[in-house]
Amino acid sequence: MHNWRDYMSAGEALCFLVVFGLAQRLIPMSWWSGVLGCSAHVPRHWQGVKRATTMPGGSDIEEHAVAIAIRRACQRLPFRPTCLAQASAGQAMLRRRGRSGVVVIGLRRNPVSTGKNWEAHAWLLGICGAITGGENAHEFTPTNVFEIPSSLSANEILFNEND
Repeated sequence: MHNWRDYMSAGEALCFLVVFGLAQRLIPMSWWSGVLGCSAHVPRHWQGVKRATTMPGGSDIEEHAVAIAIRRACQRLPFRPTCLAQASAGQAMLRRRGRSGVVVIGLRRNPVSTGKNWEAHAWLLGICGAITGGENAHEFTPTNVFEIPSSLSANEILFNEND
């Protein structure tokens, strides 16, 4: 059963997804990327990890609520929001709640020869795992990390290869 908070969170996610989707298409990223946080180093303990963790059952309630709201909002939009729009929306929602995640941008070699050698993917990690995009982060090598100063850092996030 859903309550009014679930609907409000999904509405908030929907608004952020539209805003960041438009921003991504119309405005240079350098003008709006501050919502993602500040660029940081990819932790050494992430090297060689082939996939991000997913949200476990006993996860942080705020992170879990944001993940669900974004998933529900994506289902109701007439277009598929990009992974970057989803990560941005999740980070903005967490920041409104006095929290933050770590936005990761990764690359992988394109397995299909389409003339495009590399594929990019963005996902949002919280203290308990992937909030957005983690299920599609398989085999993407993290190349950029964005953190909110004095908040959760990438070094605090551990990966479990057995998930």
